[in-house]
Amino acid sequence: MNDQWARVAERIVDAVGVRAGELVQLRDLAGRIEISQEILLAVERRGATPLFQYFPPEYLRQLLATTDPALLTHYDQHRRVWLAITDRMIVLAGSAAAPDLPASPARDIWGQAIERLTLEEERRCIPYLLAAVPSTASSAQLGIALPELDAMIIPALGAPPDELARAAGGVLARLAQAQALTIHSGARCSLQLSLAGRRWLSDTGTMPAAESLPAGTQAVQNLPAGAVYTTVVETSGQGSLWFPQAGPARDVTLHFEQGRVSAIDAADGAAELAALFDQHRGEPRRISHIGIGLNPYVERTIGWPLIDEHRHGTLLVAFGENRYLGGQNASSLNVDFVIPEAGLLADQQLIIRRGRLIAK
Repeated sequence: MNDQWARVAERIVDAVGVRAGELVQLRDLAGRIEISQEILLAVERRGATPLFQYFPPEYLRQLLATTDPALLTHYDQHRRVWLAITDRMIVLAGSAAAPDLPASPARDIWGQAIERLTLEEERRCIPYLLAAVPSTASSAQLGIALPELDAMIIPALGAPPDELARAAGGVLARLAQAQALTIHSGARCSLQLSLAGRRWLSDTGTMPAAESLPAGTQAVQNLPAGAVYTTVVETSGQGSLWFPQAGPARDVTLHFEQGRVSAIDAADGAAELAALFDQHRGEPRRISHIGIGLNPYVERTIGWPLIDEHRHGTLLVAFGENRYLGGQNASSLNVDFVIPEAGLLADQQLIIRRGRLIAK
């Protein structure tokens, strides 16, 4: 096994905060069993017990295609028991997009079981780490050979927390007193947002302590890490926002009224993006949070939001649920879109120009 992945495994276990005596779930959605093995070993070396689940897209498609749908009603039966005793969760995301699962009764029943499990994870506030792990699926989607993708992503996954903390501290010092944000994107789009009473947070690759979070919220950490972010006043968004890609839609302009997406224009995929919003509970059309990427080891935008949102100077705009960050928006949706070359003003101070952070 590549020694670099062994070091990344240790970084993942550090980031999620594994302690001796804990039960740690590891879900491999990437299908890289050799990387999962390194993480399992790293968990064991901390005196914790790993619980491994293997669910890459092809495995899931085969499960749904070959299983009696009625039997899938039991899918979450024992998994809910596992959740009741799980202390931490590590999930390896292996794709830039959700797996394409053909519509079927099996998919619907399985999806209902997954929703029940997700609600239980959130109810128990189990600390949750999501790590980007290149896979054959992401290699094909992005048009980048798997060894090249590994070489691009491994340094970003391993970015030292102290280095990320220094970068975050410098940016937070400029943002701390801001009361409003203005985002410029595309050729003519501008969106105004209020920050009144909202607090900037930093992501330096270490799981936030439970006491630092709002009561009853789940600690969540992504790798790669490296960002500062904040919720916004949910009803404040006014104007428009452009994305090169937003989920299934390309060359997308979202129009906002009183903080809610009121219309979608796109070169293609507008109906699919609207359907993505509309299939979720709560207020999926409201902005969850805004983030600024600060990871210097993400060298270019590749089309995988979990990676791209951490590139230095990239703007992240997330939609849906934000109560775990101290916001007030409830939704079953939590999705991130990125704008690689946005402009950002905090009050009247220029923070980002065309995807580059401006020095003070």
